[in-house]
Amino acid sequence: MIRVEIKLWPRGDRSKEKLLGVVNIANEGTGSASKGNYKAALFGKGGRRLKVVNVEGFPRKRLLAFDLLLRVLRAAYGDRNGEG
Repeated sequence: MIRVEIKLWPRGDRSKEKLLGVVNIANEGTGSASKGNYKAALFGKGGRRLKVVNVEGFPRKRLLAFDLLLRVLRAAYGDRNGEG
């Protein structure tokens, strides 16, 4: 499983760290050696589950974990900023 935590450090002070959100991405165990299928759960403050999405056919040998995260976020929220 891949876990991405979004944390706020007010004024760079780690002692006042606040967890803003979490994304858990799990390999579903289906797909092939080159393309995987993933399920992701997105959580907000206090651990409240916001969304659960699927990413299918991700080319895991060609792309990076950041590309997988981007696909998860697009599956969850679309193109909210109107950019490419």
